[in-house]
Amino acid sequence: MLENQRKSLGAYYEKTILKNGEMADRDTHEKFLAIRKKITDGMDAFVAENPHTPSVLLKSRLHSLMAEHFEPVIFAENPFFFEMGLREADSWGLSSLCPAGYVRAYRERELHREHPILLRLEAVANRIYDMETLGLCQAQNTFDGDHHTLGYTELFRLGVRGLEEKAKAAAETAEGEAADFCRAAAESCQALCRIAERFGEKASQLLETTEDEKQQKYLKMMADITRRIPAQPPQTFAEGLSMLLFTREAVATLEGIGVSQLGHVDRLLGPLYEKDLTEGRLTEEEARELVGIWMLHTDIKFDLHNASWPETSTCIQLGGCDEEGLPVYNAVTRLFIREHHRLGLVNPKLNCRYNAQSPTEYLEVAGEAILAGHNNFVMINDDVIIRGLMGSGVAEKDARLYVSGGCQETMIEGCGHTEGVAFYASMPRVMDLFLCPDGDSADFVPVFEEAESFGDFIRQFIDAMDHFFSIVIDQRNMRQHILKDALVCPLFSVTQKGCIDNGRDYTSGGARYNFSTISLTGLGTVADSLYAIKKLVYDDKACTMKELIAALSANWEGWEELHRKAVAAPKYGHNHKEADQLANDFLRRIAQRLKRRRNERGGMHIPSLFVYYHFESFARVLRATPDGRKAFDLISPGAAPGQLQPIRDVTEPVKSMQRVDFTACGGGSCVLDVKLPLTSHMTPALFAAFIRACGDYGCPTLQPNVVSQEELLDARAHPEKHRQLIVRICGLSAYFVALTPEVQEEIIARNLYEG
Repeated sequence: MLENQRKSLGAYYEKTILKNGEMADRDTHEKFLAIRKKITDGMDAFVAENPHTPSVLLKSRLHSLMAEHFEPVIFAENPFFFEMGLREADSWGLSSLCPAGYVRAYRERELHREHPILLRLEAVANRIYDMETLGLCQAQNTFDGDHHTLGYTELFRLGVRGLEEKAKAAAETAEGEAADFCRAAAESCQALCRIAERFGEKASQLLETTEDEKQQKYLKMMADITRRIPAQPPQTFAEGLSMLLFTREAVATLEGIGVSQLGHVDRLLGPLYEKDLTEGRLTEEEARELVGIWMLHTDIKFDLHNASWPETSTCIQLGGCDEEGLPVYNAVTRLFIREHHRLGLVNPKLNCRYNAQSPTEYLEVAGEAILAGHNNFVMINDDVIIRGLMGSGVAEKDARLYVSGGCQETMIEGCGHTEGVAFYASMPRVMDLFLCPDGDSADFVPVFEEAESFGDFIRQFIDAMDHFFSIVIDQRNMRQHILKDALVCPLFSVTQKGCIDNGRDYTSGGARYNFSTISLTGLGTVADSLYAIKKLVYDDKACTMKELIAALSANWEGWEELHRKAVAAPKYGHNHKEADQLANDFLRRIAQRLKRRRNERGGMHIPSLFVYYHFESFARVLRATPDGRKAFDLISPGAAPGQLQPIRDVTEPVKSMQRVDFTACGGGSCVLDVKLPLTSHMTPALFAAFIRACGDYGCPTLQPNVVSQEELLDARAHPEKHRQLIVRICGLSAYFVALTPEVQEEIIARNLYEG
């Protein structure tokens, strides 16, 4: 049914995928460069005539020029308008080519001249973020340009013209920088509406030349919808779909940021769908076709069958609850899950919220797809995230509308940017350098001297972690304080509550909430190491601390008996009460330290136990750890236990979760990966019961991978037979046979939970 759409999308994106810094097709690249030159020449002329224009007004002027000069790309038999042709195919906004980066590049040059300290801060950053030798953290050392969500709820309520009118009204009474911001926001809204109008104009032109009935149908739909969307709130299911896709793609292009979330689709679209059915404007079959087309483009843009790491940062939200706390599950929920599965899609990522009130049917519908090996789901426990956000000061109604995007990073929809990955920190590496300093590591991590008790030891270790965090946070805050003027995004900001009222861009703290997230890697490894130190050194006195450090320095060689005892010591995630409670106490204390630190926007730092694939990348430089792990072996992922001791029964890690209060992370995502066998014994009803049990035990975000170990092994040997085999890597899914041999081996070697 969608073959023509696949061909049409594929023909275009094959030309625009990035190769050696350019679009793959030379003619297409030359046309793009010509358009980009018109835009940048226009900006150069404007800056020359208006040298003192504030950055935010430069950005809105840039939006106007992009709206004027872009060439709409319309696909055959596709009613949706979203492709502006101003960035490469394999981009979700963070483009190396797009002219959206003009203002940032221009202002950064000026700011570097005005603030020589930036060079010193960058030198510090180069040392801190050295993953090859130091291996302490990985980060964007200024600001997380990814993991954004638009205020889709406000867009559906007011439309872009409504937001424009709010900005204009505020500009009339505001003064100075606040007035500049509001005028810029209004101009950017006008540019966004003009872009949609130009798509409609081109659709009308093409309508006059085509005789294909399907193309005529969808071109007419596009021409009609662009008369209202995005200017006005959507009134039909097709308009709602168009609003979500167009605003996501256009704002990402205009602002040069990663808009990772396509929207809480069933909550936003459910009422429109029911209204269309009731009033006879739409049939279920027509809706299925629209949903399929709407979801199709991401997989094609990123050439997933040939991508060894197919990150698309493109998610939709399903389930959970609405602003009043009522459960969200409807016909649109079923449409998206079943069409995604039926079409064999990998994207958009299916981020499914659930809670105690979620209907069993919802969990079973998700279970049907997951148990068939459609490994594209993440199950997010509302009770952990919402209570955590409220503990961080988020109003309950705002917290209920959270979404997750990029992978599973928490975002408070329409209320600001939570910097989903301010930076990833390797807690085991902090412990490693705390015990055994290496090179100049003492500049960042204080060195352990002695401790008479375990309580004294853990206090010193937490102080060392706190010292490390303070260095990184201070460095980022100073850079961001200087560079924020280069990062303004008035169009994104106008969709965020607070920015118009405060007269400030979200990069300057204008939004209602201004969190930064720190992703803590290796909870299981560091908790198990702490328990091993407690047991071996302080409780059983099997060794002194000096002897343990010597064993670690030798990678346990010559210390085999001590190594055996370290591995045998109780581990977090194995349903061992004392080990789990120690992990909980450590997490709580670290979270408290982090929450006391403010970012440059005045917001709180909240921890997360979402670690992407850094359980592998951090391990490359991580030496032996006290839990018995040997040098360069993998560390524990997310909120999951390590793999030094096997776990056959999936109930063990789930039961451990009841002893860890993940709400201490303040709404940050905490991910438990489980690899379950593909078997007829597990039914959708049993899967639903399992998810409910996970929720009851306080299990945080669950990332299931339902696989056949035999098929994985055969796929590695005979990839041509398993082209459609989808696996969950970490925060993304992929075709198994396209992955590198190293990643394939890691997935095969993961603990397979049964029971």
